[in-house]
Amino acid sequence: MKRHFWVLVHRYAGLYMAFFLLVAGLTGSILAFSPEINNLLIPTEKIEVLANSRLDEFALKDQAERLQPHGQVLMMSFNRKVDEAYTALFTPRIDLVTQQPFELTFDRISLNPYTGIEISKDKLGDDLWPITRKNFISLIISLHYKLALPDSVGVWLFGVAALIWTIDCFVSAYLTFPISVYRYQTVTEFKQRSWLSRWKSSWLVKWRGSALRINFDLHRAGGLWVWLMLLILAWSSVGFNLNEQVYIPVMKTVFNMPDPMALAPKLDKPIPYPALSWQEAQRIGRENMASQATLKGFNVVREDMLQYAPDYGVFFYIVHTNRDLIEEVGSTWLVLDGATGQYLGLNLPTGQNAGSTLNSWIFALHTAMIWGLPYKIFLSIVGLLISMLSITGVYIWLKKRRAKRLSMERKGR
Repeated sequence: MKRHFWVLVHRYAGLYMAFFLLVAGLTGSILAFSPEINNLLIPTEKIEVLANSRLDEFALKDQAERLQPHGQVLMMSFNRKVDEAYTALFTPRIDLVTQQPFELTFDRISLNPYTGIEISKDKLGDDLWPITRKNFISLIISLHYKLALPDSVGVWLFGVAALIWTIDCFVSAYLTFPISVYRYQTVTEFKQRSWLSRWKSSWLVKWRGSALRINFDLHRAGGLWVWLMLLILAWSSVGFNLNEQVYIPVMKTVFNMPDPMALAPKLDKPIPYPALSWQEAQRIGRENMASQATLKGFNVVREDMLQYAPDYGVFFYIVHTNRDLIEEVGSTWLVLDGATGQYLGLNLPTGQNAGSTLNSWIFALHTAMIWGLPYKIFLSIVGLLISMLSITGVYIWLKKRRAKRLSMERKGR
């Protein structure tokens, strides 16, 4: 009876999840290569490297904002290649008359980093249709975590599916375990085979069986082959969609993970412009990061970004350190008050707290930002495997439902 209950739980959980996981699996297999695809569709503009020195990031930011006075640049990168154009993304400023954000005619601009001369500008916007080379990856991302539905409807639907998926990972693993001794005709027959030898069949596919048997074996064995990866993807999906509602409270309770955003609680009313200058924020950030590196025993490899967050009224000073898992972008950051420059706290991706380290690994694995091309290929295959599990699960349910209906019809005659 107990096993039958969990069979029903797995069945109806799977029916709810099937479509979501089919979409997530297919889009995820594409997103494993999203940087490469984006670079093909929207190549970074290359410029001639001039003998004179490159303009610093602050001068380029100021030039960009002069060319778009109704917008502000909220993020500065200190890790740009010497032959690439400077690209700035704009957030609308607030119209002091209407107290509403300005309508921007363009929200991205590219400048020559040696001369400050405009190269190109365009408007990205949030439109996902029609599909173009500029919004293709944005569309795939939107499908991946919210079915490209407006507002938060899709986020919640996918979040619930991710939470069910996480729980079902344990249910489905339990259902692959060998049946108990009471299901065997004799105790002798049961004792002749060890538990592991009986579980071995769950990992195999009988390719010469019926279509139903092959689909059943693929569904069961496929889930076991990459079970740990499925659990990581399921739980990290909860983190993406139900972060404050479920993920952080559970990680706090189970792994004692501190909430990194507790360093800068969200404000009731955003502060659109920092009182502290960007140059001063960088100087204070460097000083505090150097102090923390000495205190906590880590090494700063390079300076990566400075970002202002109006909703929190703080600067994030971001660097790449030997505690980072991801090579491409820095993951070590500290928080400064946007008005006073007061140091508010530090977040290390690994080594600071067991829960934080686990959290960093979970999201690095989900986003394919570690271990290079081999892992991207593996994650893309896992995405296709997830889609296969959804299809085979629905197929098995339909076949069994049809068989049950036919059996009831025969009994009714």
